[in-house]
Amino acid sequence: MTPARPARRAAPLLGAALVTLTACAALQDARPDAPAGAPAAAPRAADAAMRPCARADLLGTWQVVRMGAARSVTVDRSAPEYYPHQRYVFAADATMRYLAAQKAITAEDHRTLAAAPATTTTWAVDETGRLLTQADGVPRQEVSTCAVLLKQIEAGEAGDVVLTRLDAEGRALSRRQLRRLERAPE
Repeated sequence: MTPARPARRAAPLLGAALVTLTACAALQDARPDAPAGAPAAAPRAADAAMRPCARADLLGTWQVVRMGAARSVTVDRSAPEYYPHQRYVFAADATMRYLAAQKAITAEDHRTLAAAPATTTTWAVDETGRLLTQADGVPRQEVSTCAVLLKQIEAGEAGDVVLTRLDAEGRALSRRQLRRLERAPE
């Protein structure tokens, strides 16, 4: 096993591009928490690059293709959440499976993940498109903004999903760009 590769220098620029796209998409969304009388959000442009996720968008198997952490976050590369290879499986029964590895995930690894008993991590997408996950025994629900790329851009392909994990105050902690695996590895 080899140690994790250091982050590439392009990662901060990619992160900035995805942050900008996510922020622009978020500004166009309705503001349910805005005070009465506040101006409504601008309507979404026909050429918008992203939209909030819906539950149906996430069903299936996803591979993390890019990730990064906010500058204010101390990254422990030995923590599984920062391993270079990650896979998510969002099931229709609202359970989620997750695999993180230091080495590339093989077909056998994926079969083991798929055959594992249902996890106690559940997931949902709220009315604003945020992904909510709850692991059994964990007091706080994990919240991530979730956006679907609508067209190919320099940093991603149409259909990719961008998850931005938030802390309890709503500040970005980390970002992952996921790409759907159309066919699970055999």
